[in-house]
Parts: sequence; structure tokens; C-alpha cells
Amino acid sequence: MVVILRVDDRLLHGQVAFSWLNLLGPDAIVIANDEVMTNEIQKTAIKMAKPTGVKMSIRSLKGGIDLINDERVRNLKLFVVVKTTEDALALINSIHEHISLVNIGGLSNRTKGNNKIVKGVYLSDQDIINVKEIMKKVDKVDVRIVPTDPNKNIATLI
Repeated sequence: MVVILRVDDRLLHGQVAFSWLNLLGPDAIVIANDEVMTNEIQKTAIKMAKPTGVKMSIRSLKGGIDLINDERVRNLKLFVVVKTTEDALALINSIHEHISLVNIGGLSNRTKGNNKIVKGVYLSDQDIINVKEIMKKVDKVDVRIVPTDPNKNIATLI
């Protein structure tokens, strides 16, 4: 069961690992991203950020989808992290369960034309289109870097 799907361009790092995991208490973390599969340095950094006692799987996007759809993990509480809104939408469209909460966390691409939503979250026009599609398919999409940040519904910000 996916307890939260987080979109964060840094994937898993200390801030996410400790604050969100302490709040959610997941059984396992699933990192689903094609780029990280070919970047050994990033994979190593992600593994170093993982707290002890929590299982983690780093997969391609398709591999992450296959894992989430696997009957063997059906009863596990999963904290799923993807790098982009495009990956989040693809995952939501491809898994067999309903996701209640999508968290837009750190999207720090300040490229000209990207829209600042809150501190640390910048969305391109395509990201906004993706988020609007995501909003049609899940119960809630919020924007928070860490759980102690004010819980903001993204619908009021885009």
C-alpha cells in the first residue's frame, strides 16, 4: 500500500529520510527513477541517506511500478519517491491501487519560465499540466518540503 507518493528532484536525502519516515513509519522506501539506475554516485548517496531498519528498493520507473503491483508487497506500507511530475503521473496511471496522497516536495529547477509555488518548489508549465492530471486521480496533492511545513493544497497555488 502506497502511504505517500513524493515528488522530489533530489529523491531521497537526509531531510526527507528522517522527517517523513518518522512521521509515516513505512515498511519500505521505493525510489522509482530511470536516471538513478545509471548513476552509481547518486545511488550511493541515496543508500547513505536511508535510515537503518527501513527496507529500500531503487528501481527504474517501470521496475518501481512492477514492484508496487507485486502481490508480495501488497501489505507493506510504502513510501514512494519519484523525481518528476511526469514520473508521478506515469506511476499513478500504471499501478493497480489508488493513491490517496501525493506530496510535491523539492522541485528546485529555477529555470526561466518556471513558476515558484512555494520556497523550494518551482513548476514548469508542463509540471502544472501534469499536476492537474494527478489531481484528478488522487484524493489530495499537497506541497510541503518537510511534514512540519504548513500543509498547502496545491490546487490553491497553481
